[in-house]
Formats: sequence, structure tokens, C-alpha cells
Amino acid sequence: MARSIDKVLFIEPRAPRPHIFSRVVIPRLGPVLLGTILQRQGIEAKVVVEELSCPDYATLNFQPDLVCISSISSTVPRAYKLADFYRQRGVPVVMGGAHSSFLPGEGLEHADYIVCGEGEGALPELISHLQESGDPGAIQNLSYLQDGELRQNPWRPFVEDLDSLPIPDYHLIHGWGARKRRWVSIATSRGCPFNCSFCSVIMLFGRKYRYNSVDRVMEEIHRNALQASHVFFCDDNFTANGDRIKELCKRIIKENLKIEWSAQVRVEAARDPELLKLMARSGCYVVFVGLESINPATLKAYNKSQTVEGIRDCVINFHHHGIKVHGMFVFGADEDHYQVIRDTVKFSRKLDLDSLQYLILTPVPGTKFYQDLEAQNRIICRDWGNYDGHHAVFQPKQFTPYELQAETIRAMKKFYSWPSVLKRLFTRDLFYAKVKAYGRILMWRAQWDKSSYLQQLKSQLFARVRQVREWLPGGEKVRRVGIPADAWKLGPWTEDSRKFLTRFLERLGVEVVQETTGDEPTASTLQAVQMEIARLQAKADLILLPIWQGLEDARQKIKDLRQEYTQEAVARLMALEFSRESFYTACMELGLCFRQRLDDIRQIYFQTQDEVGAPV
Repeated sequence: MARSIDKVLFIEPRAPRPHIFSRVVIPRLGPVLLGTILQRQGIEAKVVVEELSCPDYATLNFQPDLVCISSISSTVPRAYKLADFYRQRGVPVVMGGAHSSFLPGEGLEHADYIVCGEGEGALPELISHLQESGDPGAIQNLSYLQDGELRQNPWRPFVEDLDSLPIPDYHLIHGWGARKRRWVSIATSRGCPFNCSFCSVIMLFGRKYRYNSVDRVMEEIHRNALQASHVFFCDDNFTANGDRIKELCKRIIKENLKIEWSAQVRVEAARDPELLKLMARSGCYVVFVGLESINPATLKAYNKSQTVEGIRDCVINFHHHGIKVHGMFVFGADEDHYQVIRDTVKFSRKLDLDSLQYLILTPVPGTKFYQDLEAQNRIICRDWGNYDGHHAVFQPKQFTPYELQAETIRAMKKFYSWPSVLKRLFTRDLFYAKVKAYGRILMWRAQWDKSSYLQQLKSQLFARVRQVREWLPGGEKVRRVGIPADAWKLGPWTEDSRKFLTRFLERLGVEVVQETTGDEPTASTLQAVQMEIARLQAKADLILLPIWQGLEDARQKIKDLRQEYTQEAVARLMALEFSRESFYTACMELGLCFRQRLDDIRQIYFQTQDEVGAPV
């Protein structure tokens, strides 16, 4: 059925909670650019950036015929609420952005259409379809439901001629004219040839760089940047083509344009003194650098193609040219442990980074990391509002989720300390004094918020421990732990992993007693385990059944086996799941049965690792 589309409302939902740059709001370019394209086609468009100005949509003096909502994973819960609000009022809703592009089926529970990837071609075609009752199956990049089934049209080729796109009109933003300080985004390229495992850029924009001409960028600077307080070049890697950026900087200097700007760059940018000099002279105030890790093994796992020495030289060289550095480290890789985080804090403070974010590795939909964790069943949280890089939403290998969360908050508190605020004040660096003071306040709130995600993770960890302790003999101290020798056969236990677990228990201060059936013939491994448990009843205070995660058949048999024992015997029989990825967490849960402090148990774990070797 054809419908008239005269007004289109674009919404960029607000973040679920404040972060270190909450007071510096830079509108995302997508909604503004798409609104400009529609405006040139005679459609009235308005853009709401909720971080800048969040209206009451029920009384907003703009009644749209179509609503387009763009979101990332952390803002998608808010996006779904807005979509539901407008659909209940009979207004069709289109969703776009990274999250919806990779999970269109989920988005279509709240929206009528999903535009995947680049939307400059798909959205105008969709509007024409709505106005003329055309065939949505012919619109590339579009996903929709047909007779209750998900239809995902093929993605179209990426936009090659970026100069053909219009210059975004920031005056489409609701409340833009009333702002005294305006931060605008300018994109000069799309795509990235690198392959960082936790990044979705190459899936959205490809691995081939596509550039705007320098003339086109200068035109946009004249149109938008000269009326702004600050310009953010939002390319994923602004200096990917150093010669091109040198030419751009020279043009800015030659035309004597007084702008303050920032950009996202890689560590390699700091190796070119001529480039740094031109960036500084043309108005570069700060660069945002993905430093990621000081652990070489982690950098390799991230596919970052950089070194710790390169990170150090990068910060020093930018500072030498008067350019401030915002660093971003990512914690939680399988190669990371608590000492890596603590060493990173010392490294960061010694480098005197101007600001930073210690982020938690996050399995964002569309990334290889997300696919890997899904396959390994390691994702522990499905609340997309927590997918903002500040929450442990998966099972790490050498942390409990609670420890990863707590150590990251501890690291932020160490960096955003009151002495660091005073240091900036003494150097009259008022902007970064405010940034660091705000960061300190956010960390203080995170520490004492009893309903915070940190407290939830802590409660989950100790709730599991309480369940384990229910199996312990009431009021008695466990001195001997029995392990049926044939229980090792119920999973892929190696000699090293068996040795690690028994030595770990001994370091916790308990005696390990293993019982075997010897040469007695048995019908099955399970029957052998049953016989060994019976013999251990008189020899051990607690019987541990180490079960390998994912062996559903073995786990069910263990449940059946437990039913054959008396209540007293069952209370002393503890089945604990292990896996390659959760071995550390299982050991922490086990350790809390005998020790109260996680720090002590963690120390014992790594001492055992030094003595025996890695458990898996």
C-alpha cells in the first residue's frame, strides 16, 4: 500500500550511562548525512541527537511519516523503545547502524525495515518503495519480514565516489542553533585494511580504503568546521595515507584556517616527523590512539601489528610536537591476567598520557571475536546496554568476570587520581584537569554503586560458591579432598591438567586422596567412578568430581549417580565443571571453598602455574 513520505525523523539514541567523554558530544555522521540526502530530494528531515537535546517525542513539533533510528550495540535497547513508541502510533520505523546490520532478525522485532551497512543508496530506494508500493526484494542492503520470514537482500557494492555524497547539514539537528560550543564530525575516508579481531569496521565498510579528495574535504571544512568549536575527523584511521593528510594540512595552513581538530590514528602515524609537524601547525589538538595492550602476546592475538616500543615512541613523539594523546587499552584477552592490567597502569602513568580509557574486550556482533565466543559458549550477558566496552560480558580465560570488571575499575581509579587532576591544574591545562576530575568522579560512583554491574558479578560469583559450600560437611573444616581416579576419564584431562589441579588443592592447604579400582574389572567408567566414590566415603571429608564442560551425557550420568547416595553422602559429593576457557574461574570457585580472599587464591593459582606449567 502506497503512503506519502513528506517528513522523516532521524534519531541517534543516548548512551545508557555516562562515560569519560559524556560532556563532549560529537554527533554521529550517519543520520545527519542521510537527512541531508533526503532534504535534497525534497523531503523534510530532522535529526535528534539525544546526547545533545532529548525532546518529548509525544509533543515534538515535528510529526514524521517515517522514523529512522541508528544505533550501536550499547544504545540499541533505547533504540528499540523508541521504535516501539512510534510503531504503536502507526509510524513505520527503519533501523540502521552496526548492531542492526549484523542482527537484523532481532531488530525486526521492533522495526519494519533494517538498512544494513551503508545506507546512502538503500534508504532513498526504500522511501520510493513505500511511496509507490514497489518490490522491497530489489533493494540491496535491506532486511525485512515477509509472511513472518526474515528476508535479507544482498549487500550492494560500497560507495566508491565519496565526493558524490553531499556535505552534511548540521542545522538539521534538533537544538543545534542554541549550542554555544559545537563539535562536528568530518569523514575523509572509509574502510580499513587491518583486521583487528574485535572490530566490525571491515564488515561495515570493507578492507579497501576509499577517500574524499582534498578539495572536497576543504569544502566541508569551510562549510562546517569554521562554524564549530572543534572538528573531529571521524575516519577509522585518519593518517592511513600520510601523503594525503600532509596535503590536507598544508592546505589548512596555506589558507590560514584557525581550526582545532582531533582524529583517530594508529601508532604508525608518529613515525613521520614531517606529518606530525604539519598536523600540529594545522590545528591538531589531540589524537585518539588504539594502544590496546602492553602484552606482546595480546597484541598478536588482536592482530594489531604493533609493538610496546612503538606505543611508547608514539606517545613521546606526539607530545614532542605539542599534540595531546588519548590512549585506549583493551583488557580481557585470553593472554591477559591481572598483572598485565596493573603493569599497564604503571606504563600509562609513566608515559603521562593526557587521558585514556581502559576498555574491556567486548564481543560486539559482527566481529570475529563475537563469533568465536558464541561458538565457545562464553558470552554471559545478553543485555546490549552493557556492550559499551566498560562491562565484562563474557567468560575470560585468566580472570573471573568479576575480577576483570574490578581490576579495570581499579586501573581507571589509579589513572584518574586526584594528584593527576592537581598536576593538570598546576600546568594550567584546564580542559584535561576537568576531564580527569570527571573521570575520578565516575570511578567513585562505580565503586560505591551497590546496584552496579560490578556488584552483580560479585554476587554471581559468590552465589555459586555458596552453592558449592552447601555440599561441604556442616561446620567442619575440610582437610582431605577425595578424587575418584577414573573421573579423569570423563573428559579430556591431560597429565598436566590433572597435576595442576591436585597441586593447586595442596597449595590451598588440603590433602588430596585419589582412589582407584585397581585391577577390578568394571562394566564402564561410570561404574568404576561409583565404586571409587564408595571407597572415598571413609577416607575424605569432601569428594570432588571434576567434570569437563560440554559433556552433557557424562553430566547427566553424574546426576543419576548422585541419586543413589544418601543425603549425607550427596552433601559431600561436589561436581565442578571445567573447560579450557573457564579453568581459571572453576579454580577460583573451588578455592573460595577453602580461602576467603580472592587475591590469596589467585596468587596460589599463578604460583602453581609457575611450578607445574599452564593447566590447559
